[in-house]
Amino acid sequence: MRTLVVLPSYNESLNILALIEALLSLGPETTVCLVDDSSPDGTGELVEQAIRDKAGWKARVQLITRAKKDGRGGAVRAGFAWGRGSSLGFDAYVEMDCDFSHEPGAVPIGLQLLAAGNEVVIGARYPDGIIIGWPASRRVFSFLANGLARLLISWSIPDYTNGFRFYSPRAVDVLLRHAQQHKGYIYLSESLSVLLNAGLKVATFPIRFKNRQRGVSNTNLAEIGAALKGIFSIAWAHRFPRS
Repeated sequence: MRTLVVLPSYNESLNILALIEALLSLGPETTVCLVDDSSPDGTGELVEQAIRDKAGWKARVQLITRAKKDGRGGAVRAGFAWGRGSSLGFDAYVEMDCDFSHEPGAVPIGLQLLAAGNEVVIGARYPDGIIIGWPASRRVFSFLANGLARLLISWSIPDYTNGFRFYSPRAVDVLLRHAQQHKGYIYLSESLSVLLNAGLKVATFPIRFKNRQRGVSNTNLAEIGAALKGIFSIAWAHRFPRS
């Protein structure tokens, strides 16, 4: 299955080369697209140099540099748009974080579920996944955010806020046709709402989620507040979609 893995990146220089190496080692049909928002720590420059220097990277690693930090959702969409316009003909699309919170070794599981006929697959922390290294405050926020999303949108999704996801080409097209309304991590909930309203088949599998050991989390209090507000507008649009 020819696969494009999209990595939304901002200040991930400590992680990015090792992660790309791990993903490429999954097999020759895997291509990686890094979308870097002009990271001040030089993430994009590191990858650009590696594409020039490392054997095989030029054919299998794509770097997209955006002028400024503009949110995870937009970065993922930029990678997907590149993939859909590519002549490589990808059969599957993956989004995941750049900090090893999502294990590269779990990618084949998601791809198998896509191949089984699902159009969207979520690597889920709930209800049966394992979370390692989260402080109590982060666990409480995640529990509340997901509970609110399930209450307001659909109980069928156990994990609205994790960005380890797998998509068929049709699912990617559905997302790209829908104008993005929210920036940041809240787009994870918005995109699931869009896919559910389109009637796509969604599956999940449990993952081991390990809190980042290198680098610094980009999630801050302002983004958390925006996410809690945004979920209500997403739920309204989900319940009363425009014709």
